[in-house]
Amino acid sequence: MSVHAAEISNVLVCRINGRLGNALLLTPMLCRLHELLPHATIDVAIAYADARELLEKMPGVRRVVLFPHRGPRLIWRCLLAVRSLRACRYDLAIDPTPASTSNRLGLMLCRARQRAGFAGDSQWAPLTHAVALPQEIVHLGVQPVFMVSRLLGASYDPCSVRLWLPLSAEQKQAGVEAIARAVGARADSMINACGFFAHASGRKALEPAWWRTFWRTFLDLEPDALPLEFLQPSRCVPVDPSFPHVRFSSLRTMAGAIAATRLFISADTGPMHLAACTPVPTVGLFRASRLDHYRPLKPCDLAIDIAHRSPQDVAQRVSQLWRKTRKARESASAGRS
Repeated sequence: MSVHAAEISNVLVCRINGRLGNALLLTPMLCRLHELLPHATIDVAIAYADARELLEKMPGVRRVVLFPHRGPRLIWRCLLAVRSLRACRYDLAIDPTPASTSNRLGLMLCRARQRAGFAGDSQWAPLTHAVALPQEIVHLGVQPVFMVSRLLGASYDPCSVRLWLPLSAEQKQAGVEAIARAVGARADSMINACGFFAHASGRKALEPAWWRTFWRTFLDLEPDALPLEFLQPSRCVPVDPSFPHVRFSSLRTMAGAIAATRLFISADTGPMHLAACTPVPTVGLFRASRLDHYRPLKPCDLAIDIAHRSPQDVAQRVSQLWRKTRKARESASAGRS
């Protein structure tokens, strides 16, 4: 049974998770909701600390209800978030993932006339609309788009799903200026900046020695490339001090800087998903998680399972994509002339 779009004036999306990547994986669904319900406001309940900076400018989004992920007075802050959540009544509340206890708690605690989620053995929240999860859709950015399309009786093309953030001209310019400052005297090589993010947590992390071997091989193949390392605001050092690097406290400015690079390479972590929100070809390096669940989705992107590949082999594959970006840029220049 479909939800009647004309009866929906406000929607709550419950994704109470504290990871950057999972916040960005919501963006295709938020875009689709706004397309199908252009008159409705959308609230998002989430636990990623910087979610307001990321999501409040998304079309249709009215507010972000921020749940605590960690830190002092956790229970008290959680109660305040629940109070904020319950301050509004919703026509529709959605749990967008197949298996999340925190999402389902949010679904039960909110005040909603209709509740939707995926059907399954692990679904224990009382739903008015349960959507069967198709076996062929496993990507965690595509599944929620499928759900809301099915809920509202609309078709969709899974191949068209993309992560996306609206960036202002000022944010893009700030990113360009940050890169220009980092490369300094090599500003004439800025067009060949190859951004990369080398730091990740747990088994996703690649050792500095791996990155140094990768870059030696890649630069032998592509000597015009200028490696540019993107670093966290603190507590991490460059994998190679000879490479220029940039640090950002603002995720949107970081996205603007990524958008000014020719290619972006990252381990399977938040900045990979941030790069996937930009038009820039993105290379995701996977070792500890399934690339079919989390890979970047643009046709120009590349996902590599590196568990059984050498850094030299990975450099060869990235080199092929680098050369494709040159051809694409040359074609675009020819079209403008």
